Amino acid sequence: MAGETILGSVSQLWRYPASSLAGERLDAISVGTTTVDGDRLFGLVDASDGEIARPDRETKWHKVPLIRTRLSGAPMSKEWRLEVAVPGGGWLPAPDPESDRAISAFLGFAASIRPFGAENAAPFHTGPLTAARYAKTPIHLLTTASLARLKALHPEGTPDPRRFRPN
Repeated sequence: MAGETILGSVSQLWRYPASSLAGERLDAISVGTTTVDGDRLFGLVDASDGEIARPDRETKWHKVPLIRTRLSGAPMSKEWRLEVAVPGGGWLPAPDPESDRAISAFLGFAASIRPFGAENAAPFHTGPLTAARYAKTPIHLLTTASLARLKALHPEGTPDPRRFRPN
């Protein structure tokens, strides 16, 4: 349109099926009434005390973003299945004792994938649920214009979009 100013563009779309773990780049996403469909359905917790993974705050969780995640199945019917892969390993179904063992071995302590809310619990997990953490900011957008502005403010830095974990 004439007179329209372009401020930035969307160059990548990401979904994070499990909070704090690596996400999956997609060609298209569906945005529901509250968030990106299939985003942050699960969380990773310390199996000993139920503490939710916080890679930004505690050293024991620093390797968590290296664990890959993806959803398989039929997204339109929301019959998704979470799969995880630790570095050097293949895809495993999660939540599942086998994937929990692989993640625990990778991290060096007992950890478990758990659903975020009761609506996601069955048939995935029968133990305690993780608390939903994304009610205030369920969708995160990062524009190329924002990255360019960060580079201008800090020329010697490299603003890596993965640091921001945008959808």
